[in-house]
Amino acid sequence: MAPHLLPRVLLLLFLTWAVPASAGTGRAALPPTSEVMSVLRRVETARVRGTLRVLDSELEEQGRARPKDLMPRVYRAWLAFPADACWNELKALSTLEPENPWPHLGMGLIYIRWGLLAEARGPLSTARRVSPDFAPALWGEGLLLQAEGKLADAEARLRESLSKLDAPQTRTALGLLLAGLPGREAEARAELVRSVDAWPEQPEALRKLASLAQAAKDVGAAAVAGEKLVALKPADREAHRLQADLWLAASEKEKAARSLERYVELGGLDPAPLALLARVYAELGRAADEEKALVRLIDVELKDAKPMLRLSELADARGDVAASEGFLVRASERAPERSDLHVRRARLCLKQERWKDALVSYRAAASAPEQKVAEAEAETAELVRRFRLPATPAKGAQDKIYSRVSLGLVALYMERLKEKPDLKGNLKLQVQVDATGRATQVSVLYDSLQDALIAGHAYFAFMDAEYPPAVDQPIFQYVFRPPK
Repeated sequence: MAPHLLPRVLLLLFLTWAVPASAGTGRAALPPTSEVMSVLRRVETARVRGTLRVLDSELEEQGRARPKDLMPRVYRAWLAFPADACWNELKALSTLEPENPWPHLGMGLIYIRWGLLAEARGPLSTARRVSPDFAPALWGEGLLLQAEGKLADAEARLRESLSKLDAPQTRTALGLLLAGLPGREAEARAELVRSVDAWPEQPEALRKLASLAQAAKDVGAAAVAGEKLVALKPADREAHRLQADLWLAASEKEKAARSLERYVELGGLDPAPLALLARVYAELGRAADEEKALVRLIDVELKDAKPMLRLSELADARGDVAASEGFLVRASERAPERSDLHVRRARLCLKQERWKDALVSYRAAASAPEQKVAEAEAETAELVRRFRLPATPAKGAQDKIYSRVSLGLVALYMERLKEKPDLKGNLKLQVQVDATGRATQVSVLYDSLQDALIAGHAYFAFMDAEYPPAVDQPIFQYVFRPPK
């Protein structure tokens, strides 16, 4: 080469070396890291809001407009994060453009999400190697260290990342990390507040922020965080359920009721929030709404007697005695061991002068072991006296039992004549007796007397009697006529 050509050759070589790699390959230059993190936040926001298809169409159009730019493809891959399809696309892109740190970062983050922590180290290290000052790689390493249980190192790595780039994703990671460390709750709240202010569409951060505020007894802040979560995920019934608890903590019962109503509208069927809604309605004095909530509750809560008991009280308050008793019966079926439920029904029957049904319920109360009512024994004794039932039951052959019961019936009939001098008629009953000689049922076949106390006396006297051991269906008939 001629000596005078040497400087020009050196200049050409220098210019060749100085050209950026993207210019030499025809590839587009990478956008600023903050811009990419912002787009990734848009991806996560679209995922939360259910608008991924719209964003996908936008990114697809960007890819057609900039065919040499791989970043639209990186973003589109991120739409499927952390699925296999996302990892496969990022792997392909890392091969096409090895010096681009974003595909490597994405693969590392997916490995962390999959729990393949050892596999995550390679891609994250590659991301830092190809871009030494790459803050998101530090974010990824912080998440990896946290997953490995190295919490102090994870915190240091996340703070290092934030010192290079203040990204809400990283600040959220730091806040969630600190929230799990004893005594660091206030710091965690501060970090999450800053993150959510910059990027509100973060369900996990909002849930944790609400939880931290609630634990700190800052009920107002907890409710505000919960309200943001509900606004972000209006179709998430569990978010509404959580918000109801937060409103109750803030003594906002009407708002709590609305949150629980929305939970129900979205198909919520868990007994606990349904019971809570009924309780809130009760505290607000909304009896009709409370009753509707309880009716919904008893369809899913099949064992608890309390909703049935409350429905009985509400029916009684609006004067529907039949409905009130019906709910009491169902409550007793759910909790037959509760003596108080049987007593309630007995007293309801007394109000209607249904003496026999009342004593049946009092007897059921006496045999039930739980929640005894102190006055029930005296009330039962008074009713037994009213029926003039014998102290000991009739026993023996059928004619002997007939005669013994007759004595009690005649005595009671003579008393009833004092109140009803024209009382007369016939009473015919059939008794179902089992093989042990125990009566299992007493049926009235004919009753022209129409006196509840006399019919009740006959019912209990024949039910209590001890019959000869044999399956039998004896019939007993009495004729009542006033003495001349």
